[in-house]
Amino acid sequence: MPTHVLAVAGAKGGVGKTTTSINLSASLAKRGANVVVVETDLAMANAVDFLKLDFNEETDPTLHEVLAGQAAVESAIYRAPGDIDILPSGVDLETYSAADPNALGPVVDKLKQRYDVIVLDTGAGLSRETLIPLGLADSSVIISTPRVASVRDAEKTIELASRVGGDVAGIMFTMSGTGRAPAPERIAQYLTVEYLGHVPEDDAVPSSQDSGRPVVVHASQSPAGKAYTGIADKLIGILTGRQPKPTQATATAQSDGGDEKEEFTRSGSSDQGGSDGSGIIPTVSDRPPHGSRD
Repeated sequence: MPTHVLAVAGAKGGVGKTTTSINLSASLAKRGANVVVVETDLAMANAVDFLKLDFNEETDPTLHEVLAGQAAVESAIYRAPGDIDILPSGVDLETYSAADPNALGPVVDKLKQRYDVIVLDTGAGLSRETLIPLGLADSSVIISTPRVASVRDAEKTIELASRVGGDVAGIMFTMSGTGRAPAPERIAQYLTVEYLGHVPEDDAVPSSQDSGRPVVVHASQSPAGKAYTGIADKLIGILTGRQPKPTQATATAQSDGGDEKEEFTRSGSSDQGGSDGSGIIPTVSDRPPHGSRD
């Protein structure tokens, strides 16, 4: 299966985009995928607060340095609990000001050589920093709570994805089940997008963040852990059934009319999987290791 780039998006802040990015990634990793989370929220990075990493925020490179041309992509990737990799953004305003969001495309192209799934954890709002990941993604998962203000912002995010030529895989809801809002299924129907599922309020989520592990690892049988796993299983069909976008190098070669184009192929992939869903997303045996980062 070609690499799939998945954006996790939602204009409303505080709805759980980073938590969702981490847990969907860990759930896909359990099914055999090689996954990296790219924290594209350049201004308000917090992924390093949710995961226990071998990382020093004062000295180690992040996506900020990569986008500024000051560090190689490989040097800013860190192994995280849940058998996933993460390319975090920095927390320093000086490095943030030097980062060029327009350089994200080549970064994603390079990651396609190594990973089955690239999850772009986007920021809140409707800024250019949000627009770029939506345009790079093969599909987007919209995150919202069932509350009116959040749903309105989700609707704006869906419209923005459409304007940049993005494909919305569906919507999922967090912090649901309070009984004070319409059923998530009804909200998805109103927004005319596929309903992927909902994650209820669950003390296991903040507990897992305190432990530095995804909730699907820390408390896999909790309501939230089961919900994230179920949503990821539903996404597997979407990831394997949609045509990925070409890399920038391929698109440039095709637009120039040339015969040569850069392709990212996998000689070790297999489309066979077990009846329980494991192995549906093929792994790649010929990717280089991360060296000391593993």
